[in-house]
Amino acid sequence: MERYLGLDGGSVSAFGIINDHEHHVHLFIDARLKNAERISFHPNENTATFVISFASFIKFLDSCGNSYEFIALYEDEPEGI
Repeated sequence: MERYLGLDGGSVSAFGIINDHEHHVHLFIDARLKNAERISFHPNENTATFVISFASFIKFLDSCGNSYEFIALYEDEPEGI
């Protein structure tokens, strides 16, 4: 994580890709988050939490240029999510 995101363990969040200027990191996102109005992460420091709308989070990801995909993390997840 230090090499590509410039972050120490325990401080890594999805926002860390802002530091990956060469786009090495591919982000896997729990598909159930698509149903959330807002999501929260720590802002690359584990002493705070940042709340953002899901739509704004996707805009952030797209602006960073890293690849990402939604995956089903649980077997009982309904199809089509």
